[in-house]
Amino acid sequence: MKPRIVVDVMGADRPPAELAAGAIRAAEKLPIQLILVGHCSDLPSRLPDSVGVLDCARPAGHGESATRTARRSDSSIGRGLDAVGRGEADAFLSPGSTGAVVSAAILRLGRLPGVLRPGLCASLPTLNGEVLLIDAGATADPKPAHLAQFADLGMAYAREVLGIPSPTVGLLNIGTEPGKGDRIAREAHALLSHRDGFAGNVEPHTILATRPVDVVVSGGFAGNLFIKAVEGGAEAVLGSLNGALRSSLRARLGAWLARGALRAVARQLRYEEHNAAPLLGVTGLVTVAHGRSDARAMEGGLRRTYLACKAQIVTKLAGRFSSLSAEPGLANPGDLRVRSAAPTEAP
Repeated sequence: MKPRIVVDVMGADRPPAELAAGAIRAAEKLPIQLILVGHCSDLPSRLPDSVGVLDCARPAGHGESATRTARRSDSSIGRGLDAVGRGEADAFLSPGSTGAVVSAAILRLGRLPGVLRPGLCASLPTLNGEVLLIDAGATADPKPAHLAQFADLGMAYAREVLGIPSPTVGLLNIGTEPGKGDRIAREAHALLSHRDGFAGNVEPHTILATRPVDVVVSGGFAGNLFIKAVEGGAEAVLGSLNGALRSSLRARLGAWLARGALRAVARQLRYEEHNAAPLLGVTGLVTVAHGRSDARAMEGGLRRTYLACKAQIVTKLAGRFSSLSAEPGLANPGDLRVRSAAPTEAP
């Protein structure tokens, strides 16, 4: 049976029709059943017969809080997540507000047993392949035990979806020494030091150049800042290079001669190929795409959502975490359910 994937085409910077076009292109290449959720009048007038539609209300506007959006059953996020919760869909992809998607997923689907906090597991391009970063914006103020469990979530995703048999993990920090960082980072390092595959602290400037680990662990606030800085830097470099290569006849000639290599580098660094971060730890497959996604980015995001669905990542995480007891240093993991951290905005 083909995976049924609901794609939210509302709430992003681009028009719904453009996002729908990208999702349809991906569905033509993948063995999936595509379901678009959006306001019917905003969708393309003609859709393939194989594409399903869930009608929803138009977004209330940028002034609406993430919590209010999460509680709305008539929003595209609410309709898509409810379809997953009722078993009418196998996955949900949204480029909407990260805070709203995270809050709604926890509210409507709940956490997997044994999971303290869900984490957004984003993929970053490097010169030596992709690296995963968790958390990319779901939990802004984590506890050390959350960071330790993010490592388990990220390593499981690396094994099951990316096919890395023995993934390594590092803690994002300002230095490689164990005593570096704030109190949370130091305590998280102590917990992670007992994990197989833990390589210690990693500094931001080494991640893209040398890719020291497969999975980088961070709190949602720092992780989100890091991703946005990386993406902004990549866009600035590509834009500057493009301008320099058009600046003179000699530069244009050199660009023509090196066009193959330049295109390969541009593809490697573009976020569209790494769009859609899964929210690991909830009882359903939920992926969050960039709010500025265009048709090509949605195509890439749907492809990555399909790979996670094909790997049955939620089922495998459920089996992994249901038997876990509290992390070292926590008397009762249930204590952490009292206060829900406000999600940050992922890219």
